[in-house]
Amino acid sequence: MVTRSQVTIWSEGSRLAAELIAPEGGSGPRPAILLCHGWAGLKEHLAERYATPLAEAGYVCLVFDYRGWGGSDGRMISTPDTPMLTTAGEQTVKVRVIRELVDPVDQVADIRACLAFLLTQEGVDPERVGLWGSSYGGGHVIVVAAHDERVKAVVAQIGGFGSPNPKVEWTQFQRKRAADKARALIDPPVPQGIDAAPSLRGVPDVARQLYHAPIEAASKVRAPTLFLDAELEEYAEPATHGHIFEVMKTAGVTTERVTYPCTHYQVYDQYHEPALEAARAWFARYL
Repeated sequence: MVTRSQVTIWSEGSRLAAELIAPEGGSGPRPAILLCHGWAGLKEHLAERYATPLAEAGYVCLVFDYRGWGGSDGRMISTPDTPMLTTAGEQTVKVRVIRELVDPVDQVADIRACLAFLLTQEGVDPERVGLWGSSYGGGHVIVVAAHDERVKAVVAQIGGFGSPNPKVEWTQFQRKRAADKARALIDPPVPQGIDAAPSLRGVPDVARQLYHAPIEAASKVRAPTLFLDAELEEYAEPATHGHIFEVMKTAGVTTERVTYPCTHYQVYDQYHEPALEAARAWFARYL
């Protein structure tokens, strides 16, 4: 009993493919949830497994593809022989389109654009809007909520938060990659085919990861936040999840943490229903 509509959202000049999933019928403004997927996720997965059940529970839900993924625009960069674009206005130039790049800075910007869209959507109560993020997106929603008081509730599922104590060697490598990009020592000067994470689709921009710090942002979050974590998490130290929870708790944020005796991906299947129900109950309480 939901309605589904395809929409296009502009994020800093890139078009994002998105879908609104809303309860059918009813009157008056409704609470809303923006759902943000992880490392290489696509909106279709969230639409079926999470957004539709939440819409059936009364929420207007928005799912989307990050730029360069799914149905969204790829990132366009100049080729080495493209003249400097020193004149404003429409031009025809040769560009290279980059896809499946995992750039946390761009992805956070995409979430902010989608949040701006959702907050002004007809039928949405802007005083009752929440964020749900999973895996890498779980870290993103912490960053967004830290700087936007309009977010009234957050669920971070098996989030990617980084390390509270990053290794010096890793920071040095990230800075080297930033220099490689600036000097065009890699071709194209946006990572493609390098630094890939084992078993994960897509190419991370490790230089940009240097400026993405959900743990540092956590102390600024004021919205009630629920953490859903895997006790056997394989993509991060499980202690990191406990650390960010304690950071927020110490800062006086209303927060709870639920853990499941499983690995990362089992939260999507074996523990899908209890995790979804926990999120649904959290949003019911705070939206």
